[in-house]
This record gives sequence, structure tokens and C-alpha cells, in this order.
Amino acid sequence: MPSRWHQLFARVSSEQAGSPGLIVLRGAARVASMFYGVGAALYHTPYDVGLRKVRRLDAPVIGVGNLVAGGAGKTPLVMAIAAALVEMGRAPVVISRGYGGSCKAPVTWVHDGREPLADAQAVGDEPVMVARELGLPVAVGADRWQVGREVLAKLGRRVLVADDLFQHRGLWRDLNLLALDAARPFGNGVVLPRGPLREPARALRRAQAVVLTRAEDPSAVEATRRWLARFLGPMPVLACRHRVTGIVDHQGRWRPAGELAGRKVAAFCGLARPESFEASLAGLGLEVVEARRFNDHHAFSAEEVRQAWQRASAAGAEALVCSQKDAVRLPAEGLDAAPIWVTRLELRFEHHGAELKSLLKQALADWPV
Repeated sequence: MPSRWHQLFARVSSEQAGSPGLIVLRGAARVASMFYGVGAALYHTPYDVGLRKVRRLDAPVIGVGNLVAGGAGKTPLVMAIAAALVEMGRAPVVISRGYGGSCKAPVTWVHDGREPLADAQAVGDEPVMVARELGLPVAVGADRWQVGREVLAKLGRRVLVADDLFQHRGLWRDLNLLALDAARPFGNGVVLPRGPLREPARALRRAQAVVLTRAEDPSAVEATRRWLARFLGPMPVLACRHRVTGIVDHQGRWRPAGELAGRKVAAFCGLARPESFEASLAGLGLEVVEARRFNDHHAFSAEEVRQAWQRASAAGAEALVCSQKDAVRLPAEGLDAAPIWVTRLELRFEHHGAELKSLLKQALADWPV
């Protein structure tokens, strides 16, 4: 179950009617949001007016980030960008902050392009998922300029794809991409803690292009595009849909949607949008007879998995199902008795991704292969 803090934040940031106590708490959170906004302005303004220096690397940098805390789908976007660069004949390396990891070293290698070098406990789940799925070099650290310098020193000039970079102002990027949820791009429009925004919506103007994720509803996509056009002018706005195309079962076999109809499973996940994950299982034709939700980035224990499987098997499920992001947070031992299936997610862009590749080509125009 999500922690009390996560449940409380969901209630505080909601616009639904609440008890008198919750109304008072929302008022206090709004005051705290004012101070948060002042703090964000104190950080960003020196960069905006040129008082703080933005450092450059001797390599192209593609930055990906979001405005809303959690759930915008930026890490799948990073993976899609890296895969597109490989198709274009470029050699990408993914660099990241390493959110949720215990390692505090200035630079930690997650994967060197040949083998994994760190686990999710040390560097966070998202870098490990990227490395596992793509087999590309991945390195993490708080100072992305320092991380980039070590990458270039070790591997030579590469295209650096930087995850979670939008609020990290100290590194120059050749393309600054912002991921927004197509249906709810700004949550309730308020910064933390009264709302989910990391900074006010006017920060959109720093982006060079916007990618609308989870663009399943055409009317929502069109409405968001119209708003962005009024606010930003002729900025490129791409859209992509998230599609779970199948699962890999506990024996390592690929099972597409056509083989899954009517199969009874139990969902378990530690994601920012668990309801979206559960809906994707139904979209594969699976019958979800049990669902357990944990905090985003939750590190599962063997006992939690065992209990989840006990409940699932009692409900008639033949397997537990988790996402790729959850799979890297499973314990290394103690899972023999539980059949665990892992979903596979793809991003499907409009026009087969031609607009994304065009943006990347423009950004890399001054950097020879």
C-alpha cells in the first residue's frame, strides 16, 4: 500500500471536497507552496539573467525532463530517444541523477556498454532499467557536467542523453525536451506541496520542444496543443502513446497480447500511476483478480513478494505481473516459488517518430558523427 505521506499528498493536492481539517491543511500547503515558489525563483533567476554560468561539454547533450513530480513518462522517452539515436548511427550514453539510489559518489557507472556495474539499490531503478533494456552505457551523479566529463574521458565523444535535466540548469544542452502528460499536463497548476509542479508553468519557455506523453485521447491532445500554441507560439509539440505490447513470463518467453486473453493474474507495482499500469493489463486481455500498490520507486522484499503470491494464488491467479521498472527493484533471491511476469512498454509516436528524428538531426547538425 502507498505510504501515509503519499496518501496525504494525494488528498492535499486533490481538488475534491474534503473535511474541515483537510481544508486547513490545504491552506497551509498553499502557503508552503508560496515559499517553495520563491525558492525555485531564487535558483532559476540567476541562470535566466546570466549571473550563473552554464557549463558546456565537448559533446552534444539531449536533455529530457518534466514539470510535474512523477508520472510524466520521461524515462521511456529517454529510452526512445536513445534507441532513435542508435538507428541514426549515433552512439548514445544515458546520464542521470540516480534518484532513489544509496550511492553518493560523484560519478557511478551503472553499465559500461558491456556489463552491468550497479544495481537499483545503489543508483535507483530508472538508470538500471535503461541499462538493462538497451544495453547502453549509463552513468549517474548529482552534477551532470561532472558525469558527462567522465563519460567522455572514458568512452570518447558520444551523444549524451540526460534524464531528469529540466531543473538542472548548470549543463548546456543542444536540445531541451519537456515531457508533459497529454491529459493533465500541469496537475492542479500549483507547485509543491499544494500541487505536483516542480516549478511554475512559465518554465515551459525554457523548452525547445514539448513531448505529450500518454496521448491516447485525441481530444485531450488537441486541447493541450491549442493551449501550448497560445502560450509558447510555434514550438514543436510531439505526441506519443504508451502501449504495453505483451509480457515476458517467468521462463523468459515473450507472450504477445493475442496469447493472454482471459488469463488470470495479480498486478503489483510501485509506480506513480498504478491505475494506468493496471488498465494496461486489462488492455492485453488479462483478467486482474488481485492488485497491490506500493509507493513509487518501492524496493520490494522477498517477504512482500511471497505474501503477494499467496494472495494471488488464493484468488486464482496463475502469475504476478509487474512493470519493467518494478522488475529491477525485485530482490535477487527468494523468488523461486512466485511466477513473475514482466510487461513490455513501447512509445508510439505520430508519423512513426519522424518528427523526433528530425529534432535530433537538427540538434546534432553541428556535431559530426
